[in-house]
Amino acid sequence: MNRIKEVIPKEDYRLEVQLQNGGSIILNMETRLATVRFGRLANEEVFRLVSTDGNFIRWGDEIEISLSEVFLMVQK
Repeated sequence: MNRIKEVIPKEDYRLEVQLQNGGSIILNMETRLATVRFGRLANEEVFRLVSTDGNFIRWGDEIEISLSEVFLMVQK
């Protein structure tokens, strides 16, 4: 199973999600900032505090996205 190697915050609320298999995904979070779930990420300082444990993208203990959810979000 694939895992997240690194998550890099980019301009315009994009995330570069680097995978252990060498692939990468650009995830546009800008359109999700008006939602209850991701609204706190509209603060750019909070957005840049992104981290990963290999299975999830996280912002502290409050917001997380699983790798399978990342794949679904990219398709929409």
